[in-house]
Amino acid sequence: MMMYFVWIACCILTVSGRPDMIEEEILDEILYNYNKLARPGTIEHPTVKVEHGVNLIKIEECDGKTLKAMTWLPIAWTDPRLAWSLDFYDLDALTLPSDLLWTPDIVLYNSPSSHAGNAYNPRVYIFNSGSLSWYPPTTITTNCEGSEIDNTVIFCLMRFGSWSYHGRALDIVLSSDFVDTEDYIEHPEWEYVNSTAYKAVQMYACCPEAYPYVMYNITLRRRDNSQSYNVETNLPHSINGVIERKESKYNVNSDTAVLDKDSNTYQTNNTISGKETDTGNTDSGGK
Repeated sequence: MMMYFVWIACCILTVSGRPDMIEEEILDEILYNYNKLARPGTIEHPTVKVEHGVNLIKIEECDGKTLKAMTWLPIAWTDPRLAWSLDFYDLDALTLPSDLLWTPDIVLYNSPSSHAGNAYNPRVYIFNSGSLSWYPPTTITTNCEGSEIDNTVIFCLMRFGSWSYHGRALDIVLSSDFVDTEDYIEHPEWEYVNSTAYKAVQMYACCPEAYPYVMYNITLRRRDNSQSYNVETNLPHSINGVIERKESKYNVNSDTAVLDKDSNTYQTNNTISGKETDTGNTDSGGK
């Protein structure tokens, strides 16, 4: 009798095999013949739209001329190759390491250092619609300028864009018209005042295509010694996996011109020969 039950158990294991794993089945489907070197533009939609934002977490260093800050840089885009049907799989989202996927090459153009430093390379949220959200924690360093009216106030600019793609291949847009400070930890010396953001495009004498970028302006004020402040000791709150886009409505300074009054998109008037950057970089695709 014992041998009979052993035989039945062996038959059950043989028939059932390894357990079904829904996430593995989805990955087998969406990553089959997936080429991460290929930009996810299609014939119907050749331009990949990338939403970009800045979450300010903490000011690490600031001497009035240079700002070093800990940030999250939420990025969202769509890759139709990574979509799956809920009719077959009862799972609407999963995560993957970013090095398995095509990701936008968004960089901080005006950093005085060679590149921004990532604390680590986080996984990417992938939704069944093919939309992706990525929240890389990044330590950024950027230059600041003092106010001509108030010597305790500084303006720190951050200019982000694709390093290699022009606007017809990759169009960067704002997810919000200000810097997110929901998880910001107060600094003892510098008070966060406000921020603005706008989108613009750069034209180069060498090339007919426009190169879009987004600009953020963070205003800080040096605290008076008599002022009190609260230092948050809590860890940042958990982040939402969905990014809401808000159109920018801010005016920009005199060196920009409105391309389309309904699109809130601006073009810089100055054109330069070659692909030279504002900071002197001459790498192909640099801005």
